Amino acid sequence: MELRSLAHRASRILGAAALALTAALAGAAPAHADFGTDYHDPLTAAKPLTRPDTRSCTVEVMYDQPFRNGYGNPADTPYNATLTPPAACAGPWSMVVLDLHGAVAGRQFDRLFSARIGGVEVLLSSTPEPSKDGIEWRVEHDVTRYAPLLGGPQPFSFDLANVVDDTYTGVFTVSASLTFYTASARWPAARTADRVLTTGAFGLTQAAPASSAELSFPANLERLTAEVYARGGGACEEFAYASAPDAFVAGNPGLGLCGKGPFRELTLSIDGRTAGAVWPYPVIYTGGWDPLLWRPTPGIFAFDLPAYTLDLTPYVGLLVDGRPHTVGIAVNEAEKQSNDLWSGQVNLFATVDRGSARTSGALTDRAVADHAAVTTALADHGAGSGDWQVTAARHDLARGWVQTSHGRITTEVRADLAFGSGQQLRDSGNDLTLHNTADLTRTVATWGGGPHRTTTTHESEPLDVRYLVTHDAAGSTDQRTTMDLGYHRDTTEATGAHVTARSTVDHVLRPTAHRVDGAATVRSGGSYEDYRAGGSDGPSYHRTITTLDGWPTSDNLTQG
Repeated sequence: MELRSLAHRASRILGAAALALTAALAGAAPAHADFGTDYHDPLTAAKPLTRPDTRSCTVEVMYDQPFRNGYGNPADTPYNATLTPPAACAGPWSMVVLDLHGAVAGRQFDRLFSARIGGVEVLLSSTPEPSKDGIEWRVEHDVTRYAPLLGGPQPFSFDLANVVDDTYTGVFTVSASLTFYTASARWPAARTADRVLTTGAFGLTQAAPASSAELSFPANLERLTAEVYARGGGACEEFAYASAPDAFVAGNPGLGLCGKGPFRELTLSIDGRTAGAVWPYPVIYTGGWDPLLWRPTPGIFAFDLPAYTLDLTPYVGLLVDGRPHTVGIAVNEAEKQSNDLWSGQVNLFATVDRGSARTSGALTDRAVADHAAVTTALADHGAGSGDWQVTAARHDLARGWVQTSHGRITTEVRADLAFGSGQQLRDSGNDLTLHNTADLTRTVATWGGGPHRTTTTHESEPLDVRYLVTHDAAGSTDQRTTMDLGYHRDTTEATGAHVTARSTVDHVLRPTAHRVDGAATVRSGGSYEDYRAGGSDGPSYHRTITTLDGWPTSDNLTQG
């Protein structure tokens, strides 16, 4: 994250609220001023990885590495090493897991970091903000899908740009290891792609909203999927989901609001032709809005940002001609403020037809919009108050076939995506109500060379925010923030009319924060988190955690 004061961060979220937030947050910026000198290590109700019980080997690639200054000369990031898969646990593997352990004490912002293997991004994450006495945290990340990279030694890179000075004293100390789990009858070798390609890191700004790279694909390519790591950064783009329409910003120039509206999409293209789009989840890091909201429970995906998946198999017939092809990424909007950009990386997973030296095919149907259809309804009430409703929709279809050694395989990919944002701004930003939701349905169907197979994934991503600052006659400031974040996913696999597998995730997080400055001082925060997961391939999981002022007050787990 950029180096900035908490007050400045909040001002960029809400613009006009800066007047109220400056006094409230600037004085509370040191972590230890909130809950004494310590609070509980970060914890979450989210389900941990289910690891095989097979023989395993762990390779340590980084141990207690300090990150102090990412901008010095020389900088201490990225940390580079060589990852050598263990000969004692040779592949193919049932699972490969990247484990991180971090520690930090003092005063520090949340910082973004990433891990790469062989130049391929395999993790995008962020750090917690520390207490004075110090906290520790752990991240586990399934990297099995990157197994094609692990046939031999590979460069390992870990990038965490931190700043330490007289004010921001926290040094992040991080260890990283990979555990390789062998296969067994109960835990068979994971099915992965044959090759992993990458476009390399990208950075998209208002001045340069697109990036591309040329890639060559295997001549016997049969299936292709892409994943997009992406995050908005900077004074405005980190909080794009709360931005105002440009017309309201122009009509209220004194408020310093962020513009371009609350909707962002990143489109993926092949040879200049839009092939799909991802709508990033509104990830809120541990310093977002009010740090009291996230102590000790981080926001959804804050420690393990999503990699958004797109199935590109309908386009395979265009890519097996032996020539390089251009893969591009672009953002629909970006603010022009200091450090505002969308950054990340595109990885592609290529599965080949081992029964032939060359495949052929064709893209037969394509109805993929270059941009989502966006509507904005705005009511500017004057005096720093307004209401707006922003909607976006996308209904895409791509269909193509590939001639393989086991027959002609046709793949159809559909995406039906809907977004809505309603915001009410009052009292020059001191009173804000935000209601966002995204409903995303993606369907992949294949036929030929076997029965008709369909996988449908529906995701729902609600976000509600209530923010209110009031002042009394004595000059005291009362600030209250409440949120309701959610992530819900339902995936169904079917063969013909018969459902063969189903999995669900329901994740809800409701944090609150309350600050009072004046004759009295209040620093209080709490949260309720509920995580449920189930499916046909394993037992159900349900955990709830309640916290108050930095410590858990209840923790209930049910598995069945």
